Amino acid sequence: METEIINGVIISIVAAAILAYLTYRLRQPVILGYMIAGIVIGPQLGLRLVTNPEAINFSSELGLVALLFMVGLELDLGKIVQSGKGIIIGAIAQFVICAGLGLAFFSLPGFSGGGKLAVLYLAITFSLSSTMIVVKLLYDKSELDTLPGRISLGILVLQDVWAILFLAIQPSLAKPEIGTLALSFVTGAGLVASCLLASRFLLPRLFKSVVRNPELMVVMALGWAFLVSWLFGDFAGLSRAMGALVAGVSLSTLPYKEEITDRVTTVRSFFLILFFVSLGMKVSEPSLSIFLMSLLASLFLIASRFISIFPILYFLRKGIRVSFLVPLNLAQISEFALVIGALGVSFGHINESVMTVILFTLMITAAASTYMITYSHSLYLLVNPILKMLGLKDIPMAEEQGEQDKAETYRPILFLGFYKIASFLLHSLEKQDPAIRDKIAVVDFNPEVCQELRKRGVSYIFGDLGNTGTLAESGLDKARIVVSSIPDTILKGTSNMALLTFTKRVNKSARVIVTAESIKAAQELWAAGADFVIVPHIEASDKLAPVLQKLLTGEDVSEVCAAYRQQIMEHKGGVIE
Repeated sequence: METEIINGVIISIVAAAILAYLTYRLRQPVILGYMIAGIVIGPQLGLRLVTNPEAINFSSELGLVALLFMVGLELDLGKIVQSGKGIIIGAIAQFVICAGLGLAFFSLPGFSGGGKLAVLYLAITFSLSSTMIVVKLLYDKSELDTLPGRISLGILVLQDVWAILFLAIQPSLAKPEIGTLALSFVTGAGLVASCLLASRFLLPRLFKSVVRNPELMVVMALGWAFLVSWLFGDFAGLSRAMGALVAGVSLSTLPYKEEITDRVTTVRSFFLILFFVSLGMKVSEPSLSIFLMSLLASLFLIASRFISIFPILYFLRKGIRVSFLVPLNLAQISEFALVIGALGVSFGHINESVMTVILFTLMITAAASTYMITYSHSLYLLVNPILKMLGLKDIPMAEEQGEQDKAETYRPILFLGFYKIASFLLHSLEKQDPAIRDKIAVVDFNPEVCQELRKRGVSYIFGDLGNTGTLAESGLDKARIVVSSIPDTILKGTSNMALLTFTKRVNKSARVIVTAESIKAAQELWAAGADFVIVPHIEASDKLAPVLQKLLTGEDVSEVCAAYRQQIMEHKGGVIE
């Protein structure tokens, strides 16, 4: 048995490395590679290199505990409060509507035959989206800090909360008597309260005493995770995964959180690979009906995101673009679904066919999301005319401003987009000349920015910079100075070179300021006729170099730092982001 376990782990890791590399090269999430590796080496569909999946089950369970522990460490409940009332309302409505739609959809013949709780499990798991996939893809596109990105992250954080609550009651679902559920809640609440008290009074002192020994700190963090996991699972009869998550949350407030996270990540990754590989091993032979059910479930998931999110954001006045991009970002199933599904199988709540549908849906929607998020702006441009033909109107900026105000947008200074640099620049200009706002107009498609500009009396046009019609109506042909402060990685459907070329074509006398992210790009923009090119990295390095030289020679930089800090604080509150 010992040899079988060692061989199973070795084969699993090697196969996972090969398949993960291939999926990475194909620009797919590596988690798919891990699960495909399990299918390839497993006894059901693969080469039978591992004939007994139970041989690595103990390792995969450790991976599950480590995964939930890391989720707890990284769970920032403060983000829920900072997300704003609108996002919280949207996130709550999304889960409730998706779960309700799921209960109706999965009651259809075929889905409901996977166990007495199959419909409930499918409805819950299909209401959760993948934090791992969404964050990775939005980060690669530099869209995490955009309005659609922030709303997507806010909804994902709350989805983690719903998953946690379900994990808390999951062991009692087979016998959902009120008394049993009440006892589970009381026991769970008591353990959670104990862990939070420990995080307030015991854990800070304990970890502070070993902060100089990183290895011991990691061992203590893992020991705490497995202790709480055991208390929840074996002592209280709840979920071990739930206990690991609570343990992570209780350590998330420590000042050593980042160091613990960095050092535990490697341990987690090893066991997590085995967890996903073991899931792949358990995939049974997919009949045509299972495949069609997974495909149909994937289409339902995508549709449910738009049904539950688009109307809410639209009526919250976030605009058609934001209302479209957020459900598009969240149109995939979560890794949490695999955790909940795996636990459901172990509890006997659902059978392997339900787990297979969840697994196949994850593969389908993860692959689809890669392309949907990558080409989200192009999809929006394709769908936007159709939505407007159906009678949907974008934020009625022009109607609210009226014709007189619209005429006033033809002002000497025109900002194309209003990203961070432009926001700070406007604040600096207002400090020198408060009346400067009467000479400025802004074109942007972030509704929150436009609403804030309106409050501050700055003229604006709500529109897409990639649309030449919007630019033509913005007063571009009459502007004396045109500023594009948004780097190409943030711009959608256009570039600084395209904006410069179009501006010079319609207004040859305009002085144009654009932004570049490299020396080569800056040279090309100057050669094309730019009057000034902003290169943020150079501006920052020129500011930092004198400070670094003084620090190197031991000079006092307190006055320089105090002045710079004062400069920053003066901007606080006056900047629109």
